[in-house]
Amino acid sequence: MKALRHILCIAAGLLVFFVMPGLLFGDLPALVSGGPDAVSGASMEIPDTPSGEYVVLINRDRHPLTMEDWRAFFEERPVGVIMEDISCLLVQGDASGKQLAERYLARLAANQMTLKEENSLLVVSRAENGQFDVVILSKEMADAVDFSAACSASFTETVEVKGGAQ
Repeated sequence: MKALRHILCIAAGLLVFFVMPGLLFGDLPALVSGGPDAVSGASMEIPDTPSGEYVVLINRDRHPLTMEDWRAFFEERPVGVIMEDISCLLVQGDASGKQLAERYLARLAANQMTLKEENSLLVVSRAENGQFDVVILSKEMADAVDFSAACSASFTETVEVKGGAQ
Protein backbone atom coordinates (compact mmCIF):
# COMPACT_ATOMS: atom_id res chain seq x y z
CA MET A 1 0.00 0.00 0.00
CA LYS A 2 2.83 2.35 0.89
CA ALA A 3 4.58 1.60 -2.43
CA LEU A 4 1.40 2.27 -4.44
CA ARG A 5 0.95 5.65 -2.72
CA HIS A 6 4.61 6.45 -3.45
CA ILE A 7 4.16 5.62 -7.18
CA LEU A 8 0.99 7.74 -7.38
CA CYS A 9 2.77 10.72 -5.77
CA ILE A 10 5.65 10.45 -8.23
CA ALA A 11 3.21 10.18 -11.19
CA ALA A 12 1.28 13.23 -9.93
CA GLY A 13 4.54 15.17 -9.56
CA LEU A 14 5.60 14.30 -13.10
CA LEU A 15 2.18 15.33 -14.34
CA VAL A 16 2.42 18.70 -12.58
CA PHE A 17 5.98 19.45 -13.70
CA PHE A 18 5.93 18.19 -17.31
CA VAL A 19 2.43 17.81 -18.71
CA MET A 20 0.63 20.78 -17.13
CA PRO A 21 3.08 23.42 -18.46
CA GLY A 22 2.70 21.90 -21.93
CA LEU A 23 -1.06 22.16 -21.70
CA LEU A 24 -1.05 25.66 -20.23
CA PHE A 25 1.75 27.37 -22.17
CA GLY A 26 2.07 25.33 -25.34
CA ASP A 27 -0.03 23.42 -27.77
CA LEU A 28 0.70 19.94 -26.48
CA PRO A 29 -2.15 18.23 -28.37
CA ALA A 30 -0.83 19.57 -31.68
CA LEU A 31 2.73 18.54 -30.81
CA VAL A 32 1.63 15.02 -29.93
CA SER A 33 -0.61 14.61 -32.99
CA GLY A 34 2.00 16.04 -35.38
CA GLY A 35 -0.35 18.74 -36.64
CA PRO A 36 0.39 22.46 -36.84
CA ASP A 37 0.90 24.12 -33.50
CA ALA A 38 0.22 27.62 -32.22
CA VAL A 39 3.88 28.53 -31.78
CA SER A 40 5.52 27.73 -35.10
CA GLY A 41 5.01 30.06 -38.06
CA ALA A 42 2.37 29.40 -40.63
CA SER A 43 3.65 27.86 -43.80
CA MET A 44 1.91 28.25 -47.10
CA GLU A 45 2.93 26.62 -50.33
CA ILE A 46 3.48 29.17 -53.06
CA PRO A 47 2.03 27.98 -56.37
CA ASP A 48 4.40 27.42 -59.28
CA THR A 49 4.58 30.05 -61.98
CA PRO A 50 2.10 29.00 -64.66
CA SER A 51 3.58 28.35 -68.08
CA GLY A 52 3.28 30.99 -70.76
CA GLU A 53 4.11 34.64 -71.19
CA TYR A 54 2.59 37.44 -69.13
CA VAL A 55 2.50 41.22 -68.99
CA VAL A 56 2.51 43.12 -65.70
CA LEU A 57 1.75 46.84 -65.85
CA ILE A 58 2.76 48.95 -62.84
CA ASN A 59 1.64 52.57 -62.45
CA ARG A 60 4.81 54.63 -61.84
CA ASP A 61 2.82 57.66 -60.67
CA ARG A 62 1.17 55.71 -57.85
CA HIS A 63 4.39 54.03 -56.71
CA PRO A 64 7.24 56.52 -57.18
CA LEU A 65 9.24 55.48 -54.10
CA THR A 66 8.77 51.72 -54.40
CA MET A 67 8.82 51.32 -58.19
CA GLU A 68 12.09 49.37 -58.30
CA ASP A 69 10.99 47.13 -55.42
CA TRP A 70 7.73 46.25 -57.18
CA ARG A 71 9.56 45.65 -60.47
CA ALA A 72 11.97 43.28 -58.71
CA PHE A 73 9.06 41.56 -56.97
CA PHE A 74 7.19 40.89 -60.22
CA GLU A 75 10.41 39.75 -61.90
CA GLU A 76 10.83 37.22 -59.05
CA ARG A 77 14.11 38.78 -57.93
CA PRO A 78 14.94 39.00 -54.21
CA VAL A 79 13.36 42.02 -52.56
CA GLY A 80 12.94 43.13 -48.96
CA VAL A 81 9.67 43.99 -47.31
CA ILE A 82 7.61 46.44 -49.36
CA MET A 83 5.58 48.61 -47.02
CA GLU A 84 2.84 49.48 -49.48
CA ASP A 85 -0.51 47.98 -50.43
CA ILE A 86 -1.55 47.49 -54.03
CA SER A 87 -4.67 46.67 -55.99
CA CYS A 88 -4.35 44.36 -58.97
CA LEU A 89 -6.70 44.47 -61.95
CA LEU A 90 -7.38 41.27 -63.88
CA VAL A 91 -9.32 40.72 -67.08
CA GLN A 92 -12.37 38.49 -66.64
CA GLY A 93 -11.81 35.19 -68.40
CA ASP A 94 -8.00 35.37 -68.31
CA ALA A 95 -7.47 32.20 -66.27
CA SER A 96 -3.68 32.05 -66.64
CA GLY A 97 -3.33 35.74 -65.74
CA LYS A 98 -5.38 35.07 -62.62
CA GLN A 99 -3.13 32.10 -61.72
CA LEU A 100 -0.05 34.30 -61.91
CA ALA A 101 -1.74 36.99 -59.82
CA GLU A 102 -2.64 34.39 -57.19
CA ARG A 103 1.02 33.32 -57.08
CA TYR A 104 2.07 36.91 -56.39
CA LEU A 105 -0.72 37.22 -53.82
CA ALA A 106 0.63 34.19 -51.95
CA ARG A 107 4.11 35.75 -51.78
CA LEU A 108 2.87 38.92 -50.06
CA ALA A 109 1.63 39.58 -46.56
CA ALA A 110 -2.07 39.03 -45.95
CA ASN A 111 -4.25 41.81 -47.39
CA GLN A 112 -1.28 43.60 -48.99
CA MET A 113 -2.61 42.95 -52.49
CA THR A 114 -6.24 42.81 -53.55
CA LEU A 115 -7.39 41.20 -56.79
CA LYS A 116 -10.22 42.65 -58.83
CA GLU A 117 -11.55 41.10 -62.04
CA GLU A 118 -13.27 43.39 -64.51
CA ASN A 119 -14.49 43.46 -68.09
CA SER A 120 -11.62 43.70 -70.62
CA LEU A 121 -12.79 47.05 -72.05
CA LEU A 122 -12.94 48.57 -68.58
CA VAL A 123 -9.45 47.27 -67.72
CA VAL A 124 -8.05 48.68 -70.98
CA SER A 125 -9.70 52.05 -70.29
CA ARG A 126 -8.38 52.18 -66.72
CA ALA A 127 -4.90 51.18 -67.90
CA GLU A 128 -4.81 53.82 -70.66
CA ASN A 129 -5.93 56.54 -68.23
CA GLY A 130 -3.63 55.59 -65.35
CA GLN A 131 -6.42 54.47 -63.03
CA PHE A 132 -4.69 51.35 -61.72
CA ASP A 133 -1.94 50.17 -59.39
CA VAL A 134 -1.04 46.93 -61.18
CA VAL A 135 -2.56 45.01 -64.10
CA ILE A 136 -1.62 41.35 -64.62
CA LEU A 137 -2.64 39.53 -67.77
CA SER A 138 -1.46 36.82 -70.12
CA LYS A 139 0.35 37.88 -73.29
CA GLU A 140 -2.46 36.38 -75.37
CA MET A 141 -5.04 38.50 -73.57
CA ALA A 142 -2.86 41.61 -73.89
CA ASP A 143 -2.65 41.06 -77.64
CA ALA A 144 -6.33 40.17 -78.00
CA VAL A 145 -7.68 43.30 -76.28
CA ASP A 146 -4.84 45.62 -77.43
CA PHE A 147 -2.98 46.91 -74.39
CA SER A 148 -0.32 48.56 -76.59
CA ALA A 149 -1.38 52.12 -75.72
CA ALA A 150 -1.38 51.33 -71.99
CA CYS A 151 2.01 49.58 -72.21
CA SER A 152 3.64 52.55 -73.92
CA ALA A 153 2.16 55.26 -71.66
CA SER A 154 4.66 57.42 -69.77
CA PHE A 155 3.21 56.45 -66.38
CA THR A 156 3.38 52.70 -67.07
CA GLU A 157 6.23 50.38 -66.18
CA THR A 158 5.88 47.15 -68.18
CA VAL A 159 7.31 43.89 -66.87
CA GLU A 160 7.30 40.84 -69.13
CA VAL A 161 7.19 37.54 -67.25
CA LYS A 162 7.97 34.15 -68.73
CA GLY A 163 6.37 31.38 -66.74
CA GLY A 164 7.18 27.71 -66.08
CA ALA A 165 7.97 25.18 -68.78
CA GLN A 166 7.54 26.61 -72.25
